[in-house]
Amino acid sequence: MPARAALVFVAAAVAAAALGCRRGEAPAPARTRTRITFAYQAMWGDPAVLRAAVAAVEREDPSIEITTQLLPSASQALHQYLVTALEARTASFDVFPIDVVWVPELARAGWIADLTADFPPAAMAADMLPAVAEAVVVDGRTLAVPWFIDVGLLYYRSDLVPRAPRTFDELERFALDAKSRAASQGLAGFVFTGRQYEGLVCVGFEAAWGFGAPADAVAPDGRILVDGAAMRAGLGWLRHAVASGLAPPSVTSAGEEEVRHLFQSGRALFMRNWPYAWVETQAPDSPVRGRVGVAPLPTTTGAPGFGALGGWQLALNAATPPERRAAALRLISRLTAIPTNVDFAIAYSRLPPRRAAYDDARLRAEAPFVARLGAIAARARSRPVTPFYVMLSDTLQGEFSSIVAGLRPPAAALEAAQRTADRLVGER
Repeated sequence: MPARAALVFVAAAVAAAALGCRRGEAPAPARTRTRITFAYQAMWGDPAVLRAAVAAVEREDPSIEITTQLLPSASQALHQYLVTALEARTASFDVFPIDVVWVPELARAGWIADLTADFPPAAMAADMLPAVAEAVVVDGRTLAVPWFIDVGLLYYRSDLVPRAPRTFDELERFALDAKSRAASQGLAGFVFTGRQYEGLVCVGFEAAWGFGAPADAVAPDGRILVDGAAMRAGLGWLRHAVASGLAPPSVTSAGEEEVRHLFQSGRALFMRNWPYAWVETQAPDSPVRGRVGVAPLPTTTGAPGFGALGGWQLALNAATPPERRAAALRLISRLTAIPTNVDFAIAYSRLPPRRAAYDDARLRAEAPFVARLGAIAARARSRPVTPFYVMLSDTLQGEFSSIVAGLRPPAAALEAAQRTADRLVGER
């Protein structure tokens, strides 16, 4: 550089620096991005849809940078991981999914943040399906935001039975009539998840609701009610199904996939399962493709039954530093909004928790099966909403299993379950 040009360059630089720092002003700092971590479970299906939803947050607000962390897929393993990490007050992840039955437990421990200010309970009640809002709003506080839901369904062979049964008696009669015909001989009548695990707890409550058990198993004083005439009748009917041959003995060791394979292979007339099974039964290589119907679970009266509410919510880690909270809330808002509800319904057959999503034109056009489930999802019921649910469930799994397997009568098993429930909440 020539000497004169160099002098001009230096002078200009000095002048610019002087202007930038006049009156004691510091140079403007470089713009930084707020980095948050989204911990999630892998979806069944194309992961690109979930990735696109996360990337949309960064695109809409360039000040946010999102890293991801893959969590265990199995519910029990995830619960153990979260309890261990959150108890240690980790801040290594900010937003994470929790099962619908974990909300009171994690809130009572102080591990998830109160979201009431950003997601008011009144707005949740107006926007979400009834049981969904009740599951995440505890004692007037919003503790998580519904992401997608599940609900128990009755699947049936539309080519072998006249219609969906409305009552327990109709289910049994339709199965016996179908099994008496040559085309249906050798088929199981009804298959359900009867193994000693959480799936059986869902089925047990669904049967009890069908016999008239109240929607809320938690009394105003906090006592958990797991015994009663309707509970005994519902669990007794499940035992009857096995003892009478309506259900095969194998259901006492079956989970969702075992009963799905049995039904999808054409070896059962009726099946209780979650919505995900529909996609599998309609796969191009499915033996029952085009010959399956879906309906509400039966009741004693013939009114539509009540499926157990399942699904996942997004929570904010209580240990998340204040400077990351706004970005984390933006991610939760985007991932639980109606456009994402619809994307997940189309890509993953995940049921939206928001009422308005079921009227969305794109969902009706591209995921008609999910759209048809709106009425059933609106009747979903929660398992007992209590901080002690995980411990309660351990007891119910064992007692419900003993009933279905014929090891104990419903009265004795449910009396024992009630004693344990009372101890959990401190009843005397």
